[in-house]
Amino acid sequence: MTTERIGPRTGADTGGDGVTHDGTAHDGTVHDGTADGGGSEPPRGERNGPADGAGAGSGGRQDGGRDGSPGAGGTPGAGGGPPGDGQGPRRHSSWKHPSNRRRWFILFVVILLIGVPAGYIVISAGQSRDSGRDKQARASAQGLTAEWPPRVTRRIYEVPITGYSDDVAFYESNSWNTSKLYVQFTTSENGLNLFLGRIGTGPGELDEGRVTITAEEAAEVGWHLGAGQPSASSRALSTVPTDKEDWSGLVLDHPGPRPRLKVTVDRSNPAHPMVYVVSTVKL
Repeated sequence: MTTERIGPRTGADTGGDGVTHDGTAHDGTVHDGTADGGGSEPPRGERNGPADGAGAGSGGRQDGGRDGSPGAGGTPGAGGGPPGDGQGPRRHSSWKHPSNRRRWFILFVVILLIGVPAGYIVISAGQSRDSGRDKQARASAQGLTAEWPPRVTRRIYEVPITGYSDDVAFYESNSWNTSKLYVQFTTSENGLNLFLGRIGTGPGELDEGRVTITAEEAAEVGWHLGAGQPSASSRALSTVPTDKEDWSGLVLDHPGPRPRLKVTVDRSNPAHPMVYVVSTVKL
């Protein structure tokens, strides 16, 4: 049986691990800090200072990060090193930025919504202007146009040209209160009768030897009508001057706002008479 020495405590407490803080263990062994157990505290002079060569790299990083200079053993540029040592921030193109792409897309859509309708309006206005110029040039032209008048024009002036006609030509003149349509065509005997029936008359109403179209009206389009003039028909039998009996005509006044028709017929070739019409509309 071992007898422990009991005495008063001298300010040194015993820890839970059996080691007193004054370096004396319960087993009587005195620890002076040089024991090889690994659990002792370092000497008081080395407690706050780093060991030789230990923590140099970490201390360098901390110091370098604070004052902007690279620390010992630190990575260049990691702690605010000299400019150009690192890669630097990556710069993106302005087009690749999502917000910029969205702005350009919106601008493109706005241009389409405004530009396309405006282009159609400009094109339509140009076509309308050109069409008006064509009509004005046609109306002011001195001479006949060698083609059929438009269907609407024929309805307005009530000049129903029969089918299979030759030498078809027309001219339209307009003033502030009067419009006139000049028409010529060569047809057959049946075609002449059909035309007269459509305008509300018949071949018996034609006055033989009479030219109902005035000289002024004939001069407006270059017609040469009446006895002593050769026939202008492509079906003429000869080029000799016509006689008075080769011509006949009538004047038809329709009631109301309907046009007044003057009809003169060259019958030098009875099988293919040539018809001249002047239709006048009072505005």
